[in-house]
Amino acid sequence: MPYLEITGLGKRFGSADVLHDVSLTLNQGQILSLIGPSGGGKTTFLRCLTFLETADRGIIRLNGETLFDAAQKKAKGKRPRQQAFGLVFQAFHLFPQYTVLENVALAPALAKKGTKEALRAKALTLIEKVGLADKADSYPNTLSGGQQQRAAIARALAMEPDVLCFDEPTSALDPLLTKEVLNVIRLLREEGRTMIVVTHEMTFAREASDQVAFLFGGTVAELGTPKEIFETPRTEALQRFLQQ
Repeated sequence: MPYLEITGLGKRFGSADVLHDVSLTLNQGQILSLIGPSGGGKTTFLRCLTFLETADRGIIRLNGETLFDAAQKKAKGKRPRQQAFGLVFQAFHLFPQYTVLENVALAPALAKKGTKEALRAKALTLIEKVGLADKADSYPNTLSGGQQQRAAIARALAMEPDVLCFDEPTSALDPLLTKEVLNVIRLLREEGRTMIVVTHEMTFAREASDQVAFLFGGTVAELGTPKEIFETPRTEALQRFLQQ
């Protein structure tokens, strides 16, 4: 049984059918990269998956439990569905008035997931994991873009999500800072994290993914291993995309 199972996910905004019949499965510990042109539905898919948007159609199951069924409009899983998925945004979204340590510890503190001392210790461990041990007491405006994104990854990990999602985590970074962030994602892969990454970094998608999905026109136009997607693309749309 797949760890994550998404069936027939659909979302409309007004008359625009942004997502239609998106179906994917992912095993625990795997990484799925989502690629495709702008407007193909990648960000909307992530927002529906992480419940920032409510899908109009479809079912989301995690580890055998139904977290969302559009037909019933309610969650059925034992774990609060908002905590099942962590999301790292394209634009960091760190709180500027808080230090890195405070940013990472804030959400678990609000969720009462431990004592202040325990949460501080956990936050420091995560900050060290992403290579920012010397920046724990720094404010976001003193950090580079790559450092801010690594702090955002630590913040997402602090809530112990079952699936960690990334929405174009390197699109605002230069090549050197991009490498910093992708190295952290590779480290998390080695630890067995289950992840979904919307990315325009084709080398990363080819080298680090277990599966690659090509979203085009609001649906999964192709799904396969990196070798299948990059070496033997079947559709004309994917062939054109890879030639850009």
